[in-house]
Amino acid sequence: MFKKALILIFIVGFAFCEETNIASSAIERKPKVTFLDSFAEFNRMGGIFIYPLYLLSIIGLAYVLERFFFYNFKRKLFDEKLLDDCKNFDLKVSELKEKVENSKTRMGDVLKEILRLSKRRKSIEELDKVLEMEINGQINELQRGFTMISAIINLAPLIGFLGTVSGMISAFKSIYQADQVSITLVAKGIYEALITTEVGLIIAIVVNFFYSLFVQKVERFTQITVEAGENLIERIVENEN
Repeated sequence: MFKKALILIFIVGFAFCEETNIASSAIERKPKVTFLDSFAEFNRMGGIFIYPLYLLSIIGLAYVLERFFFYNFKRKLFDEKLLDDCKNFDLKVSELKEKVENSKTRMGDVLKEILRLSKRRKSIEELDKVLEMEINGQINELQRGFTMISAIINLAPLIGFLGTVSGMISAFKSIYQADQVSITLVAKGIYEALITTEVGLIIAIVVNFFYSLFVQKVERFTQITVEAGENLIERIVENEN
């Protein structure tokens, strides 16, 4: 009886090992899925509308990078220390003018133009017009590319949704033509259709995040430059009188 039990255990163990080896061999023979294969499959499921979304993402990234380097590495937009100097009435006008002339910021460019034209325009109203005109010129340059960025934010979700509608039409067409409808067939069609909406929303969210940062920078520049310019004009007119 004991020998029979040992033989039975040996047979079961041998069969288990053989089954394990067969399963391991099957796993080893399974082809490895690479990133390129996954990417190609993703594009196939996304359909034709995935490619306009890729194009929008490239254009959006180019504009975002250009504006990012423009604001942070090309030239400083404003100088809060210079704003404090313009508000400091204990500082002599001659010293203030020297600080303005030495400024390398875009705010300094606006204040320099006020100083230059103050020799001919003596009233506050005239100098306020100079301030407004110069700030508008700077804002136009700071907002370069905003129209395209805004268009990408609006277009990406719409194209994604259009791809989803197109995919849903194809999915329901497959369901209509199928002899037997299964939950797998329905889920697969909906899954593929929603890919473009997801991609479009991701593009819009990322681009919109940076766009909000850029708008905030322009608004901050405008606020500080207007405040500095008005204080400078007041000091100039007061000094002339």
